Amino acid sequence: MRRALAVLAVVVLLAMALFIRGRVQETRQTAADEKAKATLYCAEELKPVCDELKASDRNLTVVTEPATATLAKITAPDFSRSTSTIDGWLAPQPFVDAANEARARAGLDPLFTTPSRVLARSPVVMVGWADRLRALAGACGGQVSWKCLGERAGARWTDLGGQEQWGDLRPVVPAPATSATGQLTAGEAAASYFGNSAFASNDFADRGFREWMGRLARASSGVSLSKPTPLDQLLFAGPSSLDVAGAIEAQAGPSVASSRDKDRLTILYPAPMATADVVLAPISGSEPGGRLRDVLESEPSARALAQNGWRVNGQPLAAGLKPDVTLPDSSGLPRAGVLQALASAWQGAGQ
Repeated sequence: MRRALAVLAVVVLLAMALFIRGRVQETRQTAADEKAKATLYCAEELKPVCDELKASDRNLTVVTEPATATLAKITAPDFSRSTSTIDGWLAPQPFVDAANEARARAGLDPLFTTPSRVLARSPVVMVGWADRLRALAGACGGQVSWKCLGERAGARWTDLGGQEQWGDLRPVVPAPATSATGQLTAGEAAASYFGNSAFASNDFADRGFREWMGRLARASSGVSLSKPTPLDQLLFAGPSSLDVAGAIEAQAGPSVASSRDKDRLTILYPAPMATADVVLAPISGSEPGGRLRDVLESEPSARALAQNGWRVNGQPLAAGLKPDVTLPDSSGLPRAGVLQALASAWQGAGQ
């Protein structure tokens, strides 16, 4: 009996030891998981990429919203870095620069530490119906540009070498005040008007520019959208809805390649070319933000970006992306503050 009781006591002690060790390990793992948690804010153009990252990392929380909304949030007077949940922001570079510039004007320290290297790039493009773009090229002297589109927006197609049933020329730039794609497209379009991206906000007072911007902005706001973006509308509703949509290649290339109308559509890369250059901006003082930089600069993240239509060095191109396109050395966009001023002026011109 004594021997049996002794064996039982040993078994109980061993079970208790194993239980305690398991609880300690579980507690340590829970603490490690808590320390590893991070919240990534993601521009809506990068939603598929961020969804993949979230699915592969249980410690990652992703908030996807328009970059313009995040910018407004983090530059608001009542924004507090100490109470914010954001650890890093994945967005086109101009929006990160705009946030830091806004804080500098307010006498505040920069919100972000040094952003990551450029993780991925995507040209700003036009997507339109091939037969209409061919007709428009003739009216534009052989090459369709944003400057030419603005000069002829709202004109009858019969005056542009097109067919009567096409009605009026309807080019659409996504709303720059609410869309990162729209703001980048407006920047590319304005560079087309001025001939380069070295323009400043005081150039917006030029009468010719105001008239040109007004025609393009009013043509854009005059198209009723039942889909989230002009590109979505063009692909869903067909040529009865609009003629040309501004977009970024990361969305346009794969979407057109898989469209039922892919043989009727053309993607143009207008000059001077602008690009959406994506960076990860960690919040200053956030340890999870630093870890996010490591995550976004990793090989799996590079693959996720490339597979979702972004151009990443060393990664194969996704379907619909043209291999012979040469990107400019820089983004081809004006300074962040000028781009923000342009978005505001564009909104007013379209009303």
